[in-house]
Amino acid sequence: MTNNTDEQLKEILQQNVQTDTTVTLTKPHRIMVTVARESLKKTMNILATKLSAQHLSTITARDTGTIFEILYHFFIQGSIVTIRTSCPRDDPTVESIVDIFPSATLHEREMNDILGIIAIGHPDLRRLILPEDWNQGYPLRKDWKPSGGDMVG
Repeated sequence: MTNNTDEQLKEILQQNVQTDTTVTLTKPHRIMVTVARESLKKTMNILATKLSAQHLSTITARDTGTIFEILYHFFIQGSIVTIRTSCPRDDPTVESIVDIFPSATLHEREMNDILGIIAIGHPDLRRLILPEDWNQGYPLRKDWKPSGGDMVG
């Protein structure tokens, strides 16, 4: 059963987001907001200003085989709010949200490192997980093939 806070959060989001955005209550205390990547930054600003979101819990990203899906997870007023966006495989970019949520720093670096999704405007996209001299592609992409070498088997 949803509570008033869930409904209030949903209403605030629906009143403030772009028309290319959908807001759904997927189950109690779970709100999914699907946005076009062009609306991502504006949606993040709404979370920070209208909902007083102060902390991004994590970012998860995955390769579906046709697109990259990026999920930004927040805990706001007792509910988990997930912002979902995507980008095409031939243009793996989204705007960085580090200027709004500094806790995105390492998550965006990881997303770049292992999937090759570039957070445009990120102040420091150095490698985070893979060695600096890594040149074997992006290991979490569906089309990645290990090239041998230091494989554990």
